[in-house]
Amino acid sequence: MASASDGVVPRKHRLFVAAIDFGTTYSGYAFSSKDGWEKEPLKINSNVWNAGTKRLLSSKAPTTLLLNPDKSFLSFGYDAETEYSDMAENGKNVQSYYYFDCFKMLLHDNKRLRRDTEIKDASGKLLKAMHVFSLSIKFLRDHLFESLGDKFTGIQEEDIHYVLTVPAIWDYNAKQFMREAAVKAGISEKQLSIALEPETASIYCQHLQLARQTDKSGASFLDVVKTGTTFMVVDLGGGTTDITFHERCKGGNLKEIHQPIGGPWGGRDINEAFFALISELLGKDVFDEFKKNALDEFLELQRDFETRKRSIFSQKSETINMSLGYSLFKLVKEARKTDSVDDIINKNPKYAGKITARKQKIQIPADIFTSLFLPIIGKIIAHIKKIMKENTVSIDYILMVGGFAECDIVQKEFKSAFSDIKVIIPEEAGLAVLKGAVMYGHMPQIITTRVARHTYGIQSWPEFDARKHPVSKRVIIDGVARCKDVFFKYVTIGQEITPGHKHSQVFQALKPDEDTLECTIFASWEKDPKFITDESCFKLGTLTVPLPQQRSSEPLEIEETMVFGMTELHISARDTVNNRIYKDALFNVLDK
Repeated sequence: MASASDGVVPRKHRLFVAAIDFGTTYSGYAFSSKDGWEKEPLKINSNVWNAGTKRLLSSKAPTTLLLNPDKSFLSFGYDAETEYSDMAENGKNVQSYYYFDCFKMLLHDNKRLRRDTEIKDASGKLLKAMHVFSLSIKFLRDHLFESLGDKFTGIQEEDIHYVLTVPAIWDYNAKQFMREAAVKAGISEKQLSIALEPETASIYCQHLQLARQTDKSGASFLDVVKTGTTFMVVDLGGGTTDITFHERCKGGNLKEIHQPIGGPWGGRDINEAFFALISELLGKDVFDEFKKNALDEFLELQRDFETRKRSIFSQKSETINMSLGYSLFKLVKEARKTDSVDDIINKNPKYAGKITARKQKIQIPADIFTSLFLPIIGKIIAHIKKIMKENTVSIDYILMVGGFAECDIVQKEFKSAFSDIKVIIPEEAGLAVLKGAVMYGHMPQIITTRVARHTYGIQSWPEFDARKHPVSKRVIIDGVARCKDVFFKYVTIGQEITPGHKHSQVFQALKPDEDTLECTIFASWEKDPKFITDESCFKLGTLTVPLPQQRSSEPLEIEETMVFGMTELHISARDTVNNRIYKDALFNVLDK
């Protein structure tokens, strides 16, 4: 959440835009200069990471953090994975270190998220999540700044505007958590924007040439589609599926036509299904011991599977060969007292004669390998179809982005399920969010309309009306019968909102000895909630305005303004008499 007192922070024309895509399984950064953007929008620089022992190169690094026993930073990404496995291999006491991976999911749909929320590392040790996230963002920010310095001389921190991506389906508390983690990592509040991942991917796809599609003219999506064309952006990441619905407007701007949808379905689920299969074949006890005592080989298995799962059909093979490593085969033979791993697999009636093993490899038929993917893909497709049916959303195109979208099984299932809609998978689908975030930083006004995710409002105390108010809500205030807990609505769920749309309300600080004035913001899943105590309603957050210690005996009037339609909810406070803006006002959704 941006600073309440600042409202919508005006963006200066800085020399560079740098984006950080902090993903569930992989993270990365990209940047471009203002001059470069004006000449060639798609010329965006991103880092290339050394992907471990096989010397593979990757455009993103694993979202993996390794900390020293004193909780200070040690390494991130592939370096963290390799260093942690090397320490374990060399007999070092890894239990005293802190190792975190795939920890972003802590923020998904977490109603209890607070600043002091703790997270468990690989060995079960607890640490403040804010510390873990801020150190990770700090590494990416520092690495980014160093890369910029290598390409451009004389770069200053104030020359850069940062864009941090988050899922569109995240709640406001998760967005505020990420903003505060980024500020703690050293990014200035006024040099930071929060961008929604499928939105930035949509922006990227507008300018991308359709090289992989039937249109061979080299035209961009922006050139091909007409004003009024509707499309759905499906961002398939490692932990979540994030979906937005856009309509193209004049000048290439975008209008949101349905609030974001999605859920906790991603590529990580496929990894877990594969490892569950290996556990079923060889024994969970053996596989758990393998992960614990042969961490380097397990790491290579993870990386190998990550590559294989994206290109099963392009391999044009009826069997998928996966190397499981020397240690796992050795452990199986010792635990089951046999010389043949194949014999162990054949004892499983479900896979006997289908999956085979030899020379530290297993051979999995393509249909069994494919079956690992179908439950999760099926959930995603069913979710989309349900929303489209219930809301009669008409779509001309589906744009598939994100790392999981690069998997050809996913592409095949989507094209089959939505055969009447043109499905587009752009080149570098896994970088669409990241590069689109850079573009968004250069043109933040490209999204002209967003759709409200909730109904928003405040508590009010109107005069009691027996014809419409229940007796249980009747209270006497200063001799007047009033109705408590009435929901005073600002914005309705599903309402189309222009970014910067404002609602203001004046409140009075009646008591001279009051130190603060508080206003609680409520939200609801219903269009017309009656009371803030309705089952559909929940407390979103509280705006706290510190009041001056010395003031007149007259009641102080404070105008509190909510600004809607942005990627975050902005709230400001102003003294109506002297027009003073309360810069130290705080809108807090993390300590409800």
